[in-house]
Amino acid sequence: MGLLNLLQPDRRTGNPKARRNAVRRSTVEEELVRFSCEDPDLEVRLLAVERLRSTGSMRRVAVEGEYLDVRLKAARAITEPDVLAGIMRERKQPELMMACFEGIRDQEVLGGIAGDPDQSLTARRIAINMFADQAQLAELLSSLREPALREAALERIEDPDLKERLRLEEEAARGPAPEERALELAKKTDPDELAEMLGAFRGSPGAVRALGALASTAGGESTRAVEILRRQLKHARADIRLLALERLAAVGEAPSDLLGDLAEEDPDRGVRRFAASLAASETDGLRR
Repeated sequence: MGLLNLLQPDRRTGNPKARRNAVRRSTVEEELVRFSCEDPDLEVRLLAVERLRSTGSMRRVAVEGEYLDVRLKAARAITEPDVLAGIMRERKQPELMMACFEGIRDQEVLGGIAGDPDQSLTARRIAINMFADQAQLAELLSSLREPALREAALERIEDPDLKERLRLEEEAARGPAPEERALELAKKTDPDELAEMLGAFRGSPGAVRALGALASTAGGESTRAVEILRRQLKHARADIRLLALERLAAVGEAPSDLLGDLAEEDPDRGVRRFAASLAASETDGLRR
């Protein structure tokens, strides 16, 4: 008969001493989890948490525990930041969230929390405020959709030049379309200088579209915009590579020297197909 079954009468009659002794003797994780999550006696459940050995058991207590004290104790005993992020996603409780953040310093995990729509807005804002790497923070900003979070990320930028470039991106994205806003700005700013600023926004579809506008005749045929768009063909994200290739093709700057490699080696099917179609069009043009 299991230890928990033996102790059920003690729980009903309020004999915590027997349960404390039983917890001290137990090495069964499932029984200790049950004591941690359910026992009405503070000393019993905290003692049970202390005897847990696996991260999975502590995660269960942090999420399923009936009492806040054991949830906090279990969370503080966990050292894996990705597990702590998952706990915050499952149980959105302010005190538990702060206990989890005590064990999270990994910038990648913080970035994941900040960009995760399933996390609470409070947790996402705290993650942004804990970011230390300015370059990663700027990259994170381009992926955020909520205005309040974007503003919070922008405020964390310390470099005045970088902050100005980011604000420029924000302005470009607010117009009817990034392309139209870029053309307006090109009338007041050198197109190549504007392209250089937009090139700092890695992973921003709006910046890629604006660069395409600057590379067009209406945008001043910026050679720098073309160079940056070519560089985006090596971006880690397939949607950015495809968008850059589409914009280059639209302004007559399809990269003939790269189309073969893109058509055969790009990991994304959409990029391969579009590159192959451009290569075939160029071949047909030469035959004519």
